[in-house]
Amino acid sequence: MGRPKAEKPADKKVTIRLNGEEHELLLEYTKNHNMTMTQVVKMAVLEKLMADQK
Repeated sequence: MGRPKAEKPADKKVTIRLNGEEHELLLEYTKNHNMTMTQVVKMAVLEKLMADQK
C-alpha cells in the first residue's frame, strides 16, 4: 500500500549559505522562470558539471 518507491530517490542533502544579494538574485530568478530554488540550484550545478566534462 501507499506510494511506490522512486527509481532514483533524492535522499542526499546539500546545504549552501548565501548572502542577502545572492539570495535576492536567486528569488528573482525563481519568480521570473516559475521554478523552485531546488530546481534552479540543481540545474546550475548540473550545467556546470557537464560543461567541465567537455
